[in-house]
Amino acid sequence: MMLRLASRLLRLFLLLLLVAVMAGLGLVWSQTWREYKTFGEEQARAEKRLAELRAHREEKEAYLRAFLNDPDFVERVVRERLGYVRPDETVFRFGNR
Repeated sequence: MMLRLASRLLRLFLLLLLVAVMAGLGLVWSQTWREYKTFGEEQARAEKRLAELRAHREEKEAYLRAFLNDPDFVERVVRERLGYVRPDETVFRFGNR
C-alpha cells in the first residue's frame, strides 16, 4: 500500500514537472516567435527604405551625368534656377514665380 502511494505520488510529481517544463518552453518559444516577427518587420522596412534610397541615388546620378555631359541640360538648368538669359533675349514673367 505504501509503495503504491509512493508510486502514485512520483507519477503525479513527474506529470506536474512535465507540465511545468512544457509551460516554460511554451513561454520561451512564444517570446522568441514575437521577436522573430518583429525583426522580420524591421528588416522589411529597412529593405524598403534601402530601395527608396537607391532609387533616389540613381536619380541624382542621372542628373549629374546629364549636367556633366549635356550642354543643353546645363543651359536649361541655369536658365530655370538662376534666371539667366542671353543678351539678345527679353524675359516676360507672369504670376508668382
